[in-house]
Amino acid sequence: MENTSRTVAAVILDLLAENGVKKAFGIPGVHNLGFWNALAAGRPEIVNVRHEQSCVYAADGLARASGKLAVAITTTGPGAANTLGAFGEAAISGSQVLVISSEAPMKSRSGDGARGILHEMNDQSALFSPLAKRILINGKEIVLAKSTTSAEQAIATVVDFIHLLTTAPTGAGYIGIPSDVLNQEFSAKIPAISNEYAQYLSKLDTEVVDLSKVLSVLAGKKKIGIWAGGGATEVSDQIAKLADHLNAPIFTSFAGRGVGCASKNYLDLPIHEPEIEDILTQCEALIVFGSQLDGMNTKNWSIKFPQVICVVDANPAITLKNIKASAVIQSSKLDKVIEGLFALPSLPSWVDVKSICKQVRSKISQTQKGSAGLSLVTAIEESWPTQNYIVCDMAISGYWTGVYCRVGRVRQIAYPVGWGTLGFGLPASIGPSASAVPTLVVCGDGGIAFGLGELATVSQEKLPLTILLHDDGGYGMLRFDQLVMKHPERGVNLFNPDWQQLAAAFEIEFTATDLAGLKNVLANRATKKTPAIVLIKDSIYPPRSTSPRWPEAADK
Repeated sequence: MENTSRTVAAVILDLLAENGVKKAFGIPGVHNLGFWNALAAGRPEIVNVRHEQSCVYAADGLARASGKLAVAITTTGPGAANTLGAFGEAAISGSQVLVISSEAPMKSRSGDGARGILHEMNDQSALFSPLAKRILINGKEIVLAKSTTSAEQAIATVVDFIHLLTTAPTGAGYIGIPSDVLNQEFSAKIPAISNEYAQYLSKLDTEVVDLSKVLSVLAGKKKIGIWAGGGATEVSDQIAKLADHLNAPIFTSFAGRGVGCASKNYLDLPIHEPEIEDILTQCEALIVFGSQLDGMNTKNWSIKFPQVICVVDANPAITLKNIKASAVIQSSKLDKVIEGLFALPSLPSWVDVKSICKQVRSKISQTQKGSAGLSLVTAIEESWPTQNYIVCDMAISGYWTGVYCRVGRVRQIAYPVGWGTLGFGLPASIGPSASAVPTLVVCGDGGIAFGLGELATVSQEKLPLTILLHDDGGYGMLRFDQLVMKHPERGVNLFNPDWQQLAAAFEIEFTATDLAGLKNVLANRATKKTPAIVLIKDSIYPPRSTSPRWPEAADK
């Protein structure tokens, strides 16, 4: 990079571009206009959304789809605070998201705390610190949320965070930069990554993996299972080969959907189905790759784990709070660990995974509780190409799609059961669709209302986005919760607009259909490069992956 004079904002955009960021998402404000002033060819485009929360959701959606760093740009005070719900979802889900916000100008600040500058607060980064990625270096915890005070510090922090957020386990971070610093001219040499962080990353690169304990506890086991989480997406093919070598069924977390799907042993149904849990029960040992084994994925840890569990993770601390492990490998080099596990002997097949999954799907399709949900899933599977993308919201239709829809690759579906943020779907879908990936977002009438303003973004940017809107007259899942808990039905029924007129107001194509006609409608939309709303109103019962249904006996 040449040392020609540029503003700090321009330098930051150039650093992002050098690290593969082509689009960022944001809203201009009085304090962050330096970024918009610096827009130029070769620098990331900033896609303007209508609410600050949406810019982080959009970045999160792109990060999940691409597996790469994505960036949100917001403004001081309330602008930054508005992002917190979306930042939490990205952080808990391990998405590589960097939020860059302006902060109050240095020239007007007091040394004794906030003095009443527009949008000012005492410590803006403190909003993000409880959720931001943490790393441990020489016993010291480093939180990747930082308010900077100078041009040199701002640029050095961007350099550091680009490296640290994208290193396993990935996560979200925040950088605050004073508005007057953003507009300063900068012609000094761009710094290298800070020495302590360089040493930390070098240590990760040169780590030696000791497999002896894992190989010892797995020796002689004939029925080994594999559990793959979101931290294993980069080693999907290797896990598929290991599963075939060991004839190990592959269970996946919500974030791990698709990991190992090339294997004949891949389970395309969740652990919440009794027949799938029964397979886990038969395992003599389980190897867990890149998963925290959190409550939602394990029915609050009530599933029947094997006695022998081996955990392989870049940071296994949370996993070890949730289960007792027989052996642990802390490593960011999962590919090297998997390579070493081929020292285990090849094992005979002991369970017909494909046959069981087929039988369970057939059973679900014939039950009153599952037929409509599986019809939705089947329509999407048979119409929406694997190379396209799917984003789900927290809605009954999203629960079915995010967990039961067959996938042909990793990172095909985004499902926000990290933090569980209602309203994720529509703004998150802006991320991948703004990168020209035809995207289907599955949402309910309650969730889409959180971000209806983003229909303006969708229309203005002419995004290749199909909004599959399931209108069940309110918060359908909460209505079901109240039914199960024998509570009165209150607060869950919503007034909705005329969706066709709303679509017309935003110049968006509109189609109303039912589950029987959905496949043809979606197939027609799959190659379109313009936005549309597809409305369905069928009654759909929640799937077994939702917690109110965990206690149920198997459907007959």
